[in-house]
Amino acid sequence: MLIHGTWQKPVSIELHRIGELRTINSSSEALDCLLADWPVEEDEAYEDALIICRAAIEGESSPEIARDAFIVAAYEAHIRMKLGYIERDFVSVAPPRPLF
Repeated sequence: MLIHGTWQKPVSIELHRIGELRTINSSSEALDCLLADWPVEEDEAYEDALIICRAAIEGESSPEIARDAFIVAAYEAHIRMKLGYIERDFVSVAPPRPLF
């Protein structure tokens, strides 16, 4: 079976326990995470990520677009993540907290 959708840079997300990260390397891993392990209620960004990750797996979309959609879904869900932009380390990204 040919697997489409490998990402150039991984995305690590904190799903359940603080400090415990799951590293996602491809659109198929992202789809599995969205379907099996997503810790919050689904929203529009989540639904978009499902569609785009499936399209990337089928070769109908870019893996990097699927990665971006997955990042947006995690951001919108207030899931802490680390993005592999720096080779020696990850940059931590956390969504802003409401002021009220």
